[in-house]
Amino acid sequence: MGSYSRARTTMQADAVLAGFEPRHVALFGRHTIALAHRLHESPLFSDDALARLIERTPRSRYRVNTMDVTAHDTRTWREGEIVDLGGVQVLEAIRRGRIWLLVEKLEEVDGAYGKLLTGMFGEFEAQVPGLRTFRHHMSILISSPGVQVYYHADAPGQMLWQIRGQKRVYVYPPNEPFLPQDRLERIILGDVHEISLDFQPWFDEYAEVLDLVPGRMVYWPLNSPHRIVNHDCLNISVTTEHFTSSLRNQYLVNYANGLCRRVHPSGRFSQAVSGPAAWTKFGLAGIVKATGLKKPAKRHFTVDFHVDPHAHLGVKDVPPRLILK
Repeated sequence: MGSYSRARTTMQADAVLAGFEPRHVALFGRHTIALAHRLHESPLFSDDALARLIERTPRSRYRVNTMDVTAHDTRTWREGEIVDLGGVQVLEAIRRGRIWLLVEKLEEVDGAYGKLLTGMFGEFEAQVPGLRTFRHHMSILISSPGVQVYYHADAPGQMLWQIRGQKRVYVYPPNEPFLPQDRLERIILGDVHEISLDFQPWFDEYAEVLDLVPGRMVYWPLNSPHRIVNHDCLNISVTTEHFTSSLRNQYLVNYANGLCRRVHPSGRFSQAVSGPAAWTKFGLAGIVKATGLKKPAKRHFTVDFHVDPHAHLGVKDVPPRLILK
């Protein structure tokens, strides 16, 4: 595991956030906000550092995909693997191909990223009175020119930080019809993939559209569906996840509602996070999670390509095989 001491020194000396204003305190967590940052200046995200990171990342901590870039068709989303390649070769395949690589939980792969992550949320907590965050995770997205991430929603609080390249981000309201309550519950329970949400082209009429360039980041309200389209350039982005007590309570209510829906599929369950009904749901979700009555579902993925810098679009077809993650 590399130390990257120069990165530690740089990011301790200089704040990551830039231009945080009083109005952002009132907007934080309630509305989509875009901010300036200095994360892209860190040598932790240089080509050399990324190549080493890819080489150190275990299979359980990455996803690599390809997809149709001409339409929004989740049926074309394919799973792949990195086999017998160095990090430089992987980066070259992504730069010239049609590949989306996600390396998850960087803080568990290299402590330097963990220290950086802790500092980033420390800055937010210093800026927003009363803010306390926990369960921080950092992932990195390295993706080809023109690649897209299909319409989906995430369970924890999410921020997207642009490091290199340019992409367009569409953020949609976190309620029906854009986010059906029962589908959100299934995502939170782990029963379905995040990109299982149905998308209609007219949704774009109601989206907030942001163009991210290096040194810009965006934070949207909890569970807001979103989709991403890369411009014609290699893109490197960082995503961070977090919870607060408020976000945790919303998560637990939706988790409990999902359990109740298994008994009453057509029920309409309150998403309120206060009052006796909410406290009962906190207890139900806590008991089920603590006792293991609802074990996290193992996801089945069919891998049918290997990353190959010499193949067309960086993708070499292989016989399909099933993996669990």
